[in-house]
Amino acid sequence: MGESCAKPYYRFTGAMRTAGLFVFLSALSFSLSVCGIEDYPFIYPIPSGNIQRELNSRVTVSIPGDNSTSNYFTHFTVFYRIYVSDINEVTPAKSNLSNINQALYNDYTRIEPYISNDSIGSASVGTLFSDRKFYSVEVNNADIDSLFSVSVLNRTVIFDFPQNPGSIPALVIGSSRYELIRSRGNGNFNPIPADRYFVNDPDLYASTNINPNVNADVTDKTDSAGNSLIPPSAVHHTYVCMYIVAAGLDSQTFSPLYSTPAFVGVLRLPDPS
Repeated sequence: MGESCAKPYYRFTGAMRTAGLFVFLSALSFSLSVCGIEDYPFIYPIPSGNIQRELNSRVTVSIPGDNSTSNYFTHFTVFYRIYVSDINEVTPAKSNLSNINQALYNDYTRIEPYISNDSIGSASVGTLFSDRKFYSVEVNNADIDSLFSVSVLNRTVIFDFPQNPGSIPALVIGSSRYELIRSRGNGNFNPIPADRYFVNDPDLYASTNINPNVNADVTDKTDSAGNSLIPPSAVHHTYVCMYIVAAGLDSQTFSPLYSTPAFVGVLRLPDPS
C-alpha cells in the first residue's frame, strides 16, 4: 500500500506568513491530488431541511443548485414502497409508523442512519433500496429522469396526494402536473391495476396479488408467520414511503452514483371513485 494521506499542519508567524501561505497552499494542493480527493466523484444530496410535509397528502421539496457544477450528476431518483394498513393515520411520523404497518417502521429505521450521512458509500445506497425492494417512481406520458435532470435544480417540486376519492396523485413542477405511476421493476413484475396509479384500489392491496410476480412493490400487514392481519371485509388503507436521491455516473468506472438519501415522507393513497 502507498503512504496514508495525513492532513498537513502549519503555523505561520511574522514575516513567514506570506511565504508560508504559499507553501501551505502548494502542499495542500499536492496532498489533495495525491489522495485523489479532487477527482473523487461526489454528488450533493437534498438537505432534509428542504423538505416540508403537510399531513399525509402533500410534500414540497426545494431542490438546491449544488449539483449544477457537478461532472457526475445526471438526475434525481425517487425510491418508493407501498404498505397496506387498517389504520387511517392523518399525520404519519416515526412514532406511529409501526401502527400503520410494522414493515414500514422496520424499513424506515433501517434507512434512517443513511440520511445525511456522508460516510456512506454510493454503492451502499443503491444496495440499500434494492435489498428492501424499493422501486423507482415513474410518471405517466413523460420521462421522469428528464424532469428530474439539471433543469429541476433551484426549483420546487410537489408530491401531491389529494385525499378526495377518485384523485390521481401527481408530481407538480411549476404549472405542470404529471400523474405518478408505479414501477414494473424493469419488466420483472406486472402490477395491477394496470393503470399503475397510486390509488387505494382493492386490486392493489388484495393479499393474493401481493407477490413477486404481480404487486411486488406492495407489503401487506402481516404477523410473524406472514398471515395478513387485515380481514378481507375490513376497511383497507395504503401508504407510500418515498426517498429522493441525487443520481449520476462515475465516468471512470461507468458505475452508478448515488447521494445519501433524503426522506420525502409517508403519504396515504386516495380511494378510487
